[in-house]
Amino acid sequence: MGVLGLDLSLVGTGCIVIESNKVKLSRLITSKPSGKKPIDELKRLLGIVDKIRSIIIKNDIDLICIEGIAFMARNSGALSQLSGLNYLVRNIAYDDDVKFIIVPPTMLKKFVTGKGNCAKELMLLETYKRYGISFSDNNLCDAYGLAKIAEAIVEKKEKLTKPQTEVIEKIKYQYE
Repeated sequence: MGVLGLDLSLVGTGCIVIESNKVKLSRLITSKPSGKKPIDELKRLLGIVDKIRSIIIKNDIDLICIEGIAFMARNSGALSQLSGLNYLVRNIAYDDDVKFIIVPPTMLKKFVTGKGNCAKELMLLETYKRYGISFSDNNLCDAYGLAKIAEAIVEKKEKLTKPQTEVIEKIKYQYE
């Protein structure tokens, strides 16, 4: 069984599958607007969702860990599209009978860095220092952190730090 970390984005959705403590898949799903009509927005979101569903189908996923929406976003149009994407992904997980959890951005940062608020660069650095893996894209880095959270919940093998344990204790009810 594997776990899937998803950092949802309209421009570059990070997808990481971890199986047996190894990265089985690392994929950045990119998309661009194709028009200004509402149907064009929907087609864009459905294109991202189709690629995520393909990842779920091709891998034996036990748990999907999705980063929650950062509500401080200034662009309300993008925020509504991200919300739609988030719920479309939840829907395919539900339809495919795959459990999913939502992790607030602050909890992801705390799990990886020990602090709930940090710059993207620190996430990249701390991921490398803690796990020995580097990413040139912060969406993939976040997806990796989300997959590590899912792995900690499902497998319960890795020794966790105090901040990591606090994060798991706050969110694991979603999986139980």
